[in-house]
Amino acid sequence: MKLSTKSRYGLRILLQIAIDNKEGKASQGKSISKKQEISEPYLEQIMIPLKNAGLVRTTRGCNGGYFLNKKAEDITVLDVIELFEGELCLVDCVTAPKTCSRSKNCQMINVWKKIANSIRSTASKITLASILEDSKGISANYII
Repeated sequence: MKLSTKSRYGLRILLQIAIDNKEGKASQGKSISKKQEISEPYLEQIMIPLKNAGLVRTTRGCNGGYFLNKKAEDITVLDVIELFEGELCLVDCVTAPKTCSRSKNCQMINVWKKIANSIRSTASKITLASILEDSKGISANYII
């Protein structure tokens, strides 16, 4: 299983916004782009789902930019993964049993469910706030 760049960059973007917001200021797109080494056009593509999901909001004006729309402790890694990847599921037969003729008698389906549930459980416990706490002393440009 590999996460897309949208999931990985989405998390980095949210972390950068959280860092900037701690100082009480909006996070500027150009600044995020530069600090996180993400092109501005790609950053904008990622921001759309983040805004639509209610994770970030924008303000206009000379001091405008991006703000977290939720507390950093209320945004989880699972939120970001499932926003960009869809429901975390390792194999199709778990959510769509008709895709496999063996699903009714398959001994592995419960294994895939347990592994996916374990990943979901872990990812739901990791918040932006906990990542920032764990990364104290690391330059904000190099988190993740």
